[in-house]
Amino acid sequence: MTFDFYFMCGGVGYKIKRISKEELEKYYSPELIKRFETTGRVESFFWNKNSTLPVKSKDRVQLVLWGNKDEEVKLPKTGWAKEESLKIGKWNYLHPEVVDIPVNSGYEKKVWFDFAKGTKGIVVKRDGVERVYMVTKEASAEYKKTTGHDREPLGKKENYK
Repeated sequence: MTFDFYFMCGGVGYKIKRISKEELEKYYSPELIKRFETTGRVESFFWNKNSTLPVKSKDRVQLVLWGNKDEEVKLPKTGWAKEESLKIGKWNYLHPEVVDIPVNSGYEKKVWFDFAKGTKGIVVKRDGVERVYMVTKEASAEYKKTTGHDREPLGKKENYK
């Protein structure tokens, strides 16, 4: 399976204790769940079929499908939303909800890197389909050097508004 996506954080890792087993069972096979339980960590990669991101709400963390890879779904075909696009209203027709994505690490070009306190995303819904997109900004020199990309995920304490 090949996608023409420009990754800037193609995978994430986070502690399994944040997610209930019932939530994991919605998206992951028993074999993967067992691996997550053994390592104490969930790893999700955008290019996988049912890739998810954890989304923190008031009282819990739930999993939401990460972006859109399906031509039939009428949502942007990507996993990321540029901070600049959000600021000028390109996503407004989808009524994006800003959310916290409580991940500990990101993955790009065979390199794992730490998130100090997670990252930001937007959740959008259309025609009964809900997805989460990671918000990105222009990359720092350090991020460019590490990953070779000119975009990086927004920090948890940053807000595009």
